[in-house]
Amino acid sequence: MESAAAAPRLLAALAAAALMLAAAQPALAIGLKMRDELHHRLQEERPQPQRLRGDRKYKIPNLNPLTVYDFKVSQGTRSVGLKIHMKEATVHGLPELVFDSAKVDLKKRHIQWNMRGETVAITGIYNVTGNVLILPITGQGPANITLKNCVFNYTFDYELKKQSDGKDYMKITDSNLRFDTTRVYVRLENLFNGDKLLGENMNRFINENWREVTQEIGPTIANAVADVFHQILTNISDLVPWEYAYV
Repeated sequence: MESAAAAPRLLAALAAAALMLAAAQPALAIGLKMRDELHHRLQEERPQPQRLRGDRKYKIPNLNPLTVYDFKVSQGTRSVGLKIHMKEATVHGLPELVFDSAKVDLKKRHIQWNMRGETVAITGIYNVTGNVLILPITGQGPANITLKNCVFNYTFDYELKKQSDGKDYMKITDSNLRFDTTRVYVRLENLFNGDKLLGENMNRFINENWREVTQEIGPTIANAVADVFHQILTNISDLVPWEYAYV
């Protein structure tokens, strides 16, 4: 398998393209079409650390790491009824995502991206209540949720909107992100008001039943990553007319 260090990074390339295109003056001097620029960067360039810090002017988020506010897991099933809340969660590993392939259907106005990442980790101060299988759980403290060997499939539909300059711009109308992982590790400190015996047993139990737990936390993680893609795409599309981007 191609190493993460040597492979192109999708998010870094998107952020770099957005910054480069925004800085070009005048608009017609943008030069390379977004499609060709992204292809070039995804195939040949490695990310520069400063490109991952975001840009407030163009609303490009800091990806290294990404901060997600009000991270919640609240849906429940018969077996797992976890309710986890982090006021401020930190997502690590997004800049290391490797862009594998893309499918573009211009007639249906539908685009699909396939990506993978060795490790994606979420950390923060948690508050949890509920139950895992037959066991009740409660606690508050530092949390670490680590996903290994992630595969992401991001799809989005779009339409073209004519702006005041008379040119068409892409607007995302619908998007979806699905992912799979070979392993999830969960560590919740200070469970049961700091009772070490109960806390260690619960952490062990959660990790032994990680597939059931992932069914609960998975949608929240997917939504957080999808929001990043949507935000970067939207800001690039706001900067670059369709005729320069994909045609």
